[in-house]
Amino acid sequence: MTILNQIRNTGRRQASPSTTIKQEAWQRPKMMNLFEYILINCLRKARFIFALVVLNNNVFAKDCILNIYIAANYLANDTANSFKSKYDCRVEQNFFNENDEMLAKMAAGASGYDIIVPTSYAVDSLIRMGKLEKLDETRLPNLKNIDPQFLNPPYDNGNQYSVPYAYDNVMLAYNKDIFKRLGIKADSWAIIFDPKYLKLLKGKITVLNSQRNVFAAALLYLGKDPNSTKRKDLDAARNLIERAKPYWAKFDSDTYYRSLLRGNIWVAMSYSVDIFKTIADQKLAGQPVTIEAELQREGNMYELDNLVIPKTAENIDKVYTLINYLLEPSSAIELSAATGASIMNLPALKNINPELKQIDWIYPKNMTKMHSFKNYDPKTRVYVNEVWLELQLS
Repeated sequence: MTILNQIRNTGRRQASPSTTIKQEAWQRPKMMNLFEYILINCLRKARFIFALVVLNNNVFAKDCILNIYIAANYLANDTANSFKSKYDCRVEQNFFNENDEMLAKMAAGASGYDIIVPTSYAVDSLIRMGKLEKLDETRLPNLKNIDPQFLNPPYDNGNQYSVPYAYDNVMLAYNKDIFKRLGIKADSWAIIFDPKYLKLLKGKITVLNSQRNVFAAALLYLGKDPNSTKRKDLDAARNLIERAKPYWAKFDSDTYYRSLLRGNIWVAMSYSVDIFKTIADQKLAGQPVTIEAELQREGNMYELDNLVIPKTAENIDKVYTLINYLLEPSSAIELSAATGASIMNLPALKNINPELKQIDWIYPKNMTKMHSFKNYDPKTRVYVNEVWLELQLS
C-alpha cells in the first residue's frame, strides 16, 4: 500500500481476517444522531488533510542554501559555519579564477548564484549588462562599518548595486634565497620586463593569466596610466609584453604559488591572499619560509572586491542577511585571519593582528601608488581582448 493510500485509509474501520466488509465507505449507525455523525466526519477529514500537509512538507521542503560566486580562498570557513549555525542556512561556494572568466559566464546567461563577488571594473560591466539588483541599504545596517574612502566608487556611484567586501593587492612574490644569491630586488616591475633581469630568470617567471593585470603592470613600468585606453599606450604595453614573453614560463593564476613553494618558479606576479596563505602553510608545516613579496615602486593594482546580488537570486531575505553578516566586524576579522585579505571594516581593523597591519603588501602605507581598475569602453575592450588572445597564442 502506498503512503498516499495509507493516508486515505486513515480513520477507516479495517476488516479483520474473519470479517468481510462489503461496503468500504463508513456509514452512520442507526442510533447515532446527525450532529455526532457530522462531527466525526469533520474530524476524519481534518486528520486526512493534516496528514497530507505533513507529507507535503516532508517531500517538498528544501534546505536553505545560498550560492556565492567568488574567488577561491576568499571566505573564512568559520564565517560560513557560524552563519549556518545562526540562520540555519548553508553557504555554498562556487569559484572563478579571474573576473573576465566570471563576466563571460554571466554574459552567456549563467544563473543559480545568490551573491557574486566581482572586482571594481567587473561591477561596472555587470551593471551595464543589466545583471544586478539594486540594493536596499536599509536592509544593510552594517554598511556603517565600512571605511568611507571605499564607498561611493566611480564604477557604482552611491553604491546602488554593490558594497565593498575586501581588497587584494597584485605584486611580485619571489624566492628570497635565489634573489639573494643573484643580488637582485623585486621592488620594480623591471624584474619581469627588463632584459637585464629576464636573462637571469628565464623560464622561472610566471605572470597572472589576466589581461588587465598584465597590461596594467606593463603600463605602470612604462610610466603610463594603468587604466589608459589610448591606443599608443596599449600598443607600447603590447610590444613590451611581446618582448618579455619568451622569458616567462607561462601565464598562471591557478598554481603559481605552489610552483614558488616547490622552487620551480623564482618570481611570480601574485595576489596577496595567495601568498599570505602559502607563507602561512609553510609556517604551519614547520618548514623554513622561502617566499617573500614586495610592492613595486612604479605602483601596483589592487582589486577592490564587492558583494552584489544578481537578478536571478531567489532567497532575497536570506541574501541580505548574509551580506549584512559579512559586514559584521567579527566576519571581517575572520576573513583577515584566515585569508590575509585586506579589509576596510573600521571596527574590525582595530582588532586584527597588529603584525598583519605592518605587512606593506597587505596594507600598503602609500595608497596613492595603489590603483583600482576602471572598466574599458566597448571598443577598447574588443581591441585588448584580441591582442591578449594573440599574445597567448604566439
